[in-house]
Amino acid sequence: ATDAADSHRYTLFGGSRGPGKSYWLRWWLLRFVLKQHALGRNVDVMLACEDYPSLRGRQITKIQAEFPPELGEVKSTKDKGLGYHLRPELGGGSILLRNLDDPTKYQSFEFAAIGIDELTKNKARTFDVLRGSLRWPGVVDTRFVAATNPAANWVREYWVEKRFPDG
Repeated sequence: ATDAADSHRYTLFGGSRGPGKSYWLRWWLLRFVLKQHALGRNVDVMLACEDYPSLRGRQITKIQAEFPPELGEVKSTKDKGLGYHLRPELGGGSILLRNLDDPTKYQSFEFAAIGIDELTKNKARTFDVLRGSLRWPGVVDTRFVAATNPAANWVREYWVEKRFPDG
């Protein structure tokens, strides 16, 4: 999954429960932010779930337990809101932690990468809206990464069956 996400704009890590998809998603985003800093870019990325309880249970508590405190911390700031914020000496980039109860609230946002946990729990419209926020000044290699159990819905149609909507 890492090789695919490093070389493709859109990557889906799918499969049965248990192989570490959510784990990979948060660590890949942290790696992406750190790599961008090494290139002289201090970026923000989004890590989102369909609602806040899912975000808290699947990602926030894990980040607090797994990510090294010397890199940063989970906190809410006035400028960026809730996220894992890197220390200033590491550029101050952030993994912004968001829920997707109303994805249109992110229409004017910019993210160097977007990661969605359990993509199948969201509508195709959510994916369409978020793609418009996949931009960051100076970053031409923005990324959309997702993890999920591909149910028989739009996610399976797009990524597994390669059937895309017209237009």
